[in-house]
Amino acid sequence: MTPPLFLGVVLPLLATASPAPSSARWGLHWNAPSECIQAAPLARAVEARLGRPVFGALPDVLIHGVLEPASSSGWSARLTLVDARGTVLGSRDIDSATPACADIERRLVLVLALMIDPEALRPQEPAPVPSEVVPPAEEAPPRPEAPDTTEEEDVPVEESSPPTRAAPWPGRSTVSVSALTTTGFSDGLAWGGRVGWRGAGRVTWLVGLSVVPWARSELEDGRVDLMLATPEVGLCPLVVGGSRWEVSTCAAAAFSFVMANSKGPAVDEVDLLIRGDAVARAQLELRLGSATALHVGGGAAVGWLRPTLPMTSAWEGRLGAPFRAFVELGLSFRGP
Repeated sequence: MTPPLFLGVVLPLLATASPAPSSARWGLHWNAPSECIQAAPLARAVEARLGRPVFGALPDVLIHGVLEPASSSGWSARLTLVDARGTVLGSRDIDSATPACADIERRLVLVLALMIDPEALRPQEPAPVPSEVVPPAEEAPPRPEAPDTTEEEDVPVEESSPPTRAAPWPGRSTVSVSALTTTGFSDGLAWGGRVGWRGAGRVTWLVGLSVVPWARSELEDGRVDLMLATPEVGLCPLVVGGSRWEVSTCAAAAFSFVMANSKGPAVDEVDLLIRGDAVARAQLELRLGSATALHVGGGAAVGWLRPTLPMTSAWEGRLGAPFRAFVELGLSFRGP
């Protein structure tokens, strides 16, 4: 029998995260080390616990699950509910301090069963019987309670944590810090750095700031040294991913504030210029930890605003090439 105190804590918490009736189709997306329980055995154990099949193709609700070693010792699991439209409905963390991965498996089965059907393990109250039908009986002496030996005894109440609003990748805002290289501003590649922010959700905003501290072009009549700071604002209409990765595609408008130092036999001047670009970019986040990921980005930009330069041999007398490409590599940090 499931301990009443444990059910009294867990069932109300999971009832708020249960997005569908017990007849809904469920799916399980599970990531765990090879020495731990895998998706198919875990799904069979949950169905055996519920006494009926619940997982199938084209699910109405998907459970994203990740099991990984805890930062100190033991194991940590996160279970997140996502509906068919990709909306995050709730999540729950499960922790175990024991070094054996198998010690957390029974708790995973219990919590998954409760997430799917909170009523499945709730004790059933007997139907009331009219007092006039059953005559009063003598009060029986209390019987000693038998020790509870079921597997749920392994789940201490104090380790049960309340559900959080955190979502897997995707579903959280992301801040990225990366090195970048770009064409179009020098004889070869120009190098710099970028800081970017992208909001949560499958359609969201993008804000970034790129800096290229130095780019040089040697020309027939001299040279041009450039220093650029480029803010950009855009929209990401498509963000998809799983529990350990995320891909986003974005379109943005960028304005480069450029310090151009032109030197030649007839020219020696410094100008502050503004270039405008229409930018298309794609970004990949590969999860490294609970809140960090490897950031890989790239894209192309078309210059729709290219001011003139005093050096006429530089890009036909304009600031930068009309088309440029860029690549980014760095780290991203997941927000709330």
